[in-house]
Amino acid sequence: MSDVTDQWELAPPHTVREAPFVTVPDPAAAAEVALDAPVRNLQMLELQISGGASEIYLAQRAPVGAAGSFDALPGKRDGDPTQVSNRRLVKEIIAQAHAAGMKVNLCADAPAVTAGDKQAFLAHVAQGLEAGADTVVVGALPAARWIADAHPGVPLVAGAPLGVSTTAYARRLQERYGVRRIVVPHATGLDEIAAFCALDGLEVEVPVQTGSGADCHHCRLPDQPGSGLGCRAGYQGTPAAGGTPVDLGGFLDGASDCALCDVPSLVALGVAALQIPGRESPIVRQNAKITQMYRRALGGVARGWSTKQTIADIDRIELTWQMGWVPRMCEQQRCRFRDTARRRAHV
Repeated sequence: MSDVTDQWELAPPHTVREAPFVTVPDPAAAAEVALDAPVRNLQMLELQISGGASEIYLAQRAPVGAAGSFDALPGKRDGDPTQVSNRRLVKEIIAQAHAAGMKVNLCADAPAVTAGDKQAFLAHVAQGLEAGADTVVVGALPAARWIADAHPGVPLVAGAPLGVSTTAYARRLQERYGVRRIVVPHATGLDEIAAFCALDGLEVEVPVQTGSGADCHHCRLPDQPGSGLGCRAGYQGTPAAGGTPVDLGGFLDGASDCALCDVPSLVALGVAALQIPGRESPIVRQNAKITQMYRRALGGVARGWSTKQTIADIDRIELTWQMGWVPRMCEQQRCRFRDTARRRAHV
């Protein structure tokens, strides 16, 4: 097995346009970066608190009779729930999160809400705010306008379904809808993140450790035997005569997963939060372990360590590193901000 030095030396480089944004951060800046983690029940909340999360995001189950989910995910994914099951539990989770000093982001980020569901949607959001949610994550412009009109002054977060891919779009959301934070698309590069971070008065949240290069399910590739797992479906490049096929990974999954080595750069750019995926996670302890790994990475920045020092420390104390992270991420080059064949194949 390669030691940590070999892993570091074999890491792919950054792209040419992203390389100038790989800088050494001020150690003190690490304390300003939040870890926004998913929660759907009290067990997940307790584990995420232990893992070092400083914010959580949750969704309520949509009311009976609604045309669909009022957030970006269906009620269940792969058999596991994605939403908090009832209003009482929503209130209890929020109360305990606040007691732990955490901010709570309420997901109302469905990519579309019908006009016929407007009143039910607004009542749904009002319930979450009455339970104590600090912000509302939105996924459609009409929904953003409805909430801004019904609850002026409530901070809005532009969720991933809004696809905020330009600074002009981000500025318009800020000025016309009162959006205070944007969640950048997963395939956004360091240079693009830097441009968003330069906007005054607008926070930037960056998804990390999530395997979808596009919004989940928007590709419309079904999870069926023989067709792969949608964005996880594998593809090979056509080789030259007599050559070896090139593994392109999943062409919709090219933005890849791991951003651990580039946490210092994200801190230096001034991002407000790193978003951990997994409201539907079937193994909630493993999900909280991901949060803990990013907390260790931020801790390394706070100590003024190099990324290599941080990884060496993780390797020394975390069984997860060599047993899980290295074979699944490092050896497969699932690097979020590195110039890999997988990322080049991303559509």
